Amino acid sequence: MVATEPHLLARSLDNHLVPCIEFLRGILGSEDKLRRAVSRVPRALGADLDNNMRPAVEAFRRHGLSEESITKLLLIHLGVLMVAPDRIGELLEDLKALGLQVTDTGFLYCIRVMCSLSRETWLRKVALYRSFGVSEAELLRAFKTQPTMLLVADESVKKKLTFFMDELKIEVSVVMGQPLALSLSLEKNIMPKCAVLSLLAREGKIERKINLLAALLGNSKVFAERFVLKHAKDVPDVVKAFEGKIKFQGFGDRELEILRAR
Repeated sequence: MVATEPHLLARSLDNHLVPCIEFLRGILGSEDKLRRAVSRVPRALGADLDNNMRPAVEAFRRHGLSEESITKLLLIHLGVLMVAPDRIGELLEDLKALGLQVTDTGFLYCIRVMCSLSRETWLRKVALYRSFGVSEAELLRAFKTQPTMLLVADESVKKKLTFFMDELKIEVSVVMGQPLALSLSLEKNIMPKCAVLSLLAREGKIERKINLLAALLGNSKVFAERFVLKHAKDVPDVVKAFEGKIKFQGFGDRELEILRAR
């Protein structure tokens, strides 16, 4: 922890670090949870106890989060305690205005993401998705399903949406319905799978139409069993393609008919 956050050495042990740790232990409830939370975001120990940590927790309480939810939130990302208390109130009101409720399954992850974004960054990302034809309703549904999609770098979002829409001919509404697509690596995950499917389609090994996007976003082990190991003997290049050694060159019209997303 000290190696990654050396500035903590400059903080007083008795006047800062110990009181902060004791406060967090009281919220989290166990040494194991305390260790996990701090190890994930050690820089959070640099936050001021009286000006940040306590007011942040009180702000979460005032806006309806239960003690259990606050504990879960700190385990998800202790860095939320570094956000100005006034900003916490604003972002919680923003989330509620978007139709999210504190009891929603993904609400805590939405808080974690919003705490990492300034209002200006949020608006910029909304504008980016809108430039690809994404409606506000589609973006909101995707955000609720996969909150971390808004932490993906803008250039990566552009590259992925362009790939899905232009190369795979998948409508943007379909992509936004499966927002995991925006979090997976194109180079390490999506494109090697595309290379495998392209080889199999050209060799006539795919006997019926499949849901292309579902196949690409599914578990890699399941994909390998279904499309790589099954055909490794008669189409040995699928192994190289899956390993990224044969690059995806695009689907032809006939291949896309076979791999048409539904």
